Amino acid sequence: MHESQLARKLVATLEAAVKERSAKSVKSVKVRLGGVHWIDSEAFRELFALFSQGTTCEGAELFVEEAQPKAKCLQCGTNFVPHDHDPACPRCGSSEIEIDAEPDLQILEISLLMPSLQ
Repeated sequence: MHESQLARKLVATLEAAVKERSAKSVKSVKVRLGGVHWIDSEAFRELFALFSQGTTCEGAELFVEEAQPKAKCLQCGTNFVPHDHDPACPRCGSSEIEIDAEPDLQILEISLLMPSLQ
């Protein structure tokens, strides 16, 4: 399950950011899910909550944007959004397509809880 790998990677990246900046915890994170793996954002959210338990990410608010891949048929030139179960061109049926997709996971914004200065 690709969502599991991405959720684990996000938690690890956030944990490193907390440590690097001497923060207390992660308040929120905004990510964009893309790529050609047709990531299930709901499963990703659930796995992030699971893997963040007991870490500095536990309880962090997760904001998810989804970026659909785009495709172009190399036979007829039609531009379309490919479907995970049938990425063929909806116009001519060709499977000779070129897919343009963003990375699977992009961290757009992180909000950290910093220790209070006394």
